[in-house]
Amino acid sequence: MDLPADMTSATTSIHAPSILIVAHPDDEALWLSSVLERVDRIVFCFQDCAAAPRLGPGRALLLREYPLRNVINLGLEEALSFNTANWERPQLDHHGIHIARDSEVRARYEDNFHKLTKLLAPMLTGYRTVFTHNPWGEYGHEDHIQVYRVLKTLQEQLGFELWFSNYCSQKSVLLMLEHVSGFTSDYTTLPTNVELAHTLRDLYKKHGCWTWYNDYQWFSEESLMPDSALGTGGLAHGHIFPVNMLKTDFPNAYAAGGGIARSLRRLLARH
Repeated sequence: MDLPADMTSATTSIHAPSILIVAHPDDEALWLSSVLERVDRIVFCFQDCAAAPRLGPGRALLLREYPLRNVINLGLEEALSFNTANWERPQLDHHGIHIARDSEVRARYEDNFHKLTKLLAPMLTGYRTVFTHNPWGEYGHEDHIQVYRVLKTLQEQLGFELWFSNYCSQKSVLLMLEHVSGFTSDYTTLPTNVELAHTLRDLYKKHGCWTWYNDYQWFSEESLMPDSALGTGGLAHGHIFPVNMLKTDFPNAYAAGGGIARSLRRLLARH
């Protein structure tokens, strides 16, 4: 069964049953609100975070009040990978993006890849469409890239259609541009579900686990792109496609040589 007509375009069709998989609770509201009420299941990968101990309990409590009932939390612990890659010269690898600065983080990150693969493989049986993070991690988060990479690996085994949205930032733009060569204009644009996104933001704030900017203004639309559009078409320089460009002010921890946990705690404290 196809999804409603407003989820199709002249060149693309998104098929049911569908599932949305994101790294962290609140990613769904930020990057894929347009399909939240349309998918059959929503999956969060990570719950606890050693650098911010209140996140895990807050996320667990939040799920009891979550307005959509088709939600599953895998409950894995974050690897603390945020901002540990070299974003000035990003290098992708089998586990996501290369963790350049911290060998302990790298080990946890690689371990999470295997845990996610094992947990998600049986869960995805029967789904025709999977929505997730884009290959450059939206604004530039290593966990987002890893979730995409896990699903890309499983797609090769299970054959589902893989879709992602079009968010980017000045931090991740170089990695995004690496994926543009051969990119076709095969995408679907949908209105963001701002009302639901605001409801979820307020719920996350209530439980102390909102990890984004307080004054964030949602885009009116977001474009969803099939992974099959990457690297196809024989176009050396790709096509123009819509990007929801964000400006962030996260410190460059790779260049600074440390401070990941402190940066995360500071971000959460001010929000």
